[in-house]
Amino acid sequence: MDLSPQVQAGLKLLTDLNNSFKTINKAFNTINNPREEPISGCDHYALSTVLVLACKHNYDDQQLHQLLEMYIPNADVVDKIVSKYFIFKNVYTQRNAQFGIALPHVTDANWTLRSDLSSSSYSVSPGNLTFSIELESFNYKTNLKEPAVRFTCTPEELQLLINKLKDIELNCDKHSKVALK
Repeated sequence: MDLSPQVQAGLKLLTDLNNSFKTINKAFNTINNPREEPISGCDHYALSTVLVLACKHNYDDQQLHQLLEMYIPNADVVDKIVSKYFIFKNVYTQRNAQFGIALPHVTDANWTLRSDLSSSSYSVSPGNLTFSIELESFNYKTNLKEPAVRFTCTPEELQLLINKLKDIELNCDKHSKVALK
């Protein structure tokens, strides 16, 4: 996992177990209930970030230990963080699902076929066909469809996309049949 320079610098501040104990508890409390325990410092931000990412990437104790060893100079601090992570990992993983960006669930697709009859641009020749495609998702809070992705492509690019989607479907079918056995 690649960490930003700010997170790396914040982790390097966790040098002494006695001084870091409060930060460790605050970081775990932030993940548990972010509204009640706001971020209060560079070290707190860095550790909270690493814990959220470790849950997102499903890190086990050893992976987290190796990551923290690279940035935290004190082995006792690393051991304390990893042991607390091990105890509460399942709880934090479930709560962690609310952090970050979730991919939209596509519920509809709209498309428009366009043709350039004439062009003043050298990059577009007259008569070219393009598809304008919009994938929509449903917002349950507003009960409305919202655009999730918009893109434009040529018929050849659209055919490549369709072929890739068919490959994904075949791959999913194959894996689901193997999983059922």
